[in-house]
Amino acid sequence: MTDRSMILAGPLATPALLEALGLRGEAMTLPGSLSGGADAGLGGDWPAYLPGAGRIAAVRVAPVPELDSYIEVMQLSPVEIDGMAAWGFGAGEGAEWTAASAGLMARVARSLLARLDHRTPAQLHARLRRIAEIVAGTLRARDEVQPAALLPEPDRGRVEVISRHERYGRYFAVEEIALRHRLYSGGWSPVLEREVFVSADAALLLPYDPVLDSVLLISQFRMGPLARGQAQAWMLEPVAGRVDAGESPADAARREAVEEAGLQVGKLYPLPGHYPTPGANSEFFYPFVATVDLSGRASGQGFGLEEEGEDIATHIIPRAELIRLALEGQLQCGPLVTMALWLDRQAGLIRAEHAGADRGADLAGS
Repeated sequence: MTDRSMILAGPLATPALLEALGLRGEAMTLPGSLSGGADAGLGGDWPAYLPGAGRIAAVRVAPVPELDSYIEVMQLSPVEIDGMAAWGFGAGEGAEWTAASAGLMARVARSLLARLDHRTPAQLHARLRRIAEIVAGTLRARDEVQPAALLPEPDRGRVEVISRHERYGRYFAVEEIALRHRLYSGGWSPVLEREVFVSADAALLLPYDPVLDSVLLISQFRMGPLARGQAQAWMLEPVAGRVDAGESPADAARREAVEEAGLQVGKLYPLPGHYPTPGANSEFFYPFVATVDLSGRASGQGFGLEEEGEDIATHIIPRAELIRLALEGQLQCGPLVTMALWLDRQAGLIRAEHAGADRGADLAGS
């Protein structure tokens, strides 16, 4: 190895990430153990190094520009272990890191490296969590069942992407894509140049109390109505939020219920996932209705995460009132209208199931 060799440890030494960065090296171990850092490489902190018992997998490599850039994006610093500088450690916040996230880390690394021709490492660091969420969404899209009814067979060969460039990227991103696609009549379309709004997937939750036959809605300020010129820029909505990288949509829905409404939810009823605006937006929604206990609760305010600029109020209303608002056009959030109508159709089954579960619990406890 050269004098400039570097020791990479923990998440930084996984085979998948080494391959993504174009690295090969000499396997070794370091004394000590790792703590925390579950979201290393995905927008969260890296594991902390704990001296003492244990061994940490590591690798000695010759540095390459891709590694230097990745370390700069992650804002990593070396830790001295037995007189050697080792990379791959942080403050260790969060749950424990596991190798199960290595594949996603590697895909995120490739996405970051591809953006370095038009974004600085500091810009990518600021967007790291959102980029990781978007990459995780592409994996879900690859693995989920593809619609086929009345449509051509799913086949990437039906679309030829000629160029694809990210023209804007901060909280969200805008990409410019030139492509042509197969026509129903045969042959190919002319080259189409389009812009697409690129966003991470989102989980949506409509909390429903089957005993009170009531729901909880939230309201908050929204940019869309303001940009369209509407005077009413506050909107009634379901609980909703982005699906974190490495998180399931169901877990995201449960987490958002706590953050946006202070609610612990019971059973989740998944609705069909969908693109709300597929003509120009990559955003994909995972909607759920969830059973909750709203007894003793009142409508309120002060929910949401301050660091995300959220100022959220909650509203508890009867299901019948929800449907009236939907049919009278008072609900302008499209997914909420769909969820309201779904609930109106399924509420009887949910209430019967909930009552049966309660009777079962009573019998088990008697």
